[in-house]
Amino acid sequence: MDYQRRYDLLIDKAKNRQLNGYLEKHHIVPRCLGGTDDKDNLVALTPEEHYVAHQLLVKMYPENDSLVYAANKMTVTSKYAPRNNKRYGWLKRKYQSVCKKRVGNKNPSFGRSWYYNPDTLENGKFLEHEVPAGWIRGRNPKKPKRCKKCGQTTCVRKEICYNGHRIKRFIDNFGFNKACIGTSSFYEEYDRVVEKLRSEYIDEKYSVEDLRIKYKINHNETMRKILESLEIKRRNLSESIKSYYEKK
Repeated sequence: MDYQRRYDLLIDKAKNRQLNGYLEKHHIVPRCLGGTDDKDNLVALTPEEHYVAHQLLVKMYPENDSLVYAANKMTVTSKYAPRNNKRYGWLKRKYQSVCKKRVGNKNPSFGRSWYYNPDTLENGKFLEHEVPAGWIRGRNPKKPKRCKKCGQTTCVRKEICYNGHRIKRFIDNFGFNKACIGTSSFYEEYDRVVEKLRSEYIDEKYSVEDLRIKYKINHNETMRKILESLEIKRRNLSESIKSYYEKK
């Protein structure tokens, strides 16, 4: 098959058209073959055409390892570049054969070892004389996920952290300080809000309706359920009547 001819036809077609939508820049003569970033060496291709172009280049220059790396990279998915094209078997086998040649000082990792920063948990490979100060030999596992509410790797009070609706209610109605979310002060702020409601209802003898009006809750029953969910014991009828007359 004449791969050069097919490649030339693809490039010529792309040069003589106007397309809208997402396009990718392609070096007509790859930089590893001496190509430049000049405008006349660039052409706009669709993602599918771009992938085909790189496969053709591998076929045209089978001994050029850089072209294999470039074509293979277009098939690898990452969080920054999701790929939908299937990695063809021939390209995968070609890539593996190239990788096997990277031994000794041909391997970019030759003489390098893994180190990690105990403070930031970053990982990196370095030659012995390049190791940054404070880094420790070995590869540290990925950064542990931290709770978006309490900021800890392990939630001490899961029933609070997992109740996003309650936290939203606290922020919208009860003056919860949003700046505490994701910090070590999260639980303290949560307890402050609960204690404020408890004190107003138990110590200051606010009625459910008083609290509802103060905090702009739509219904008395909703306010009652909020108090119950926070384990603030409801007053019985006689206590409520007594509080009502005491306040008058």
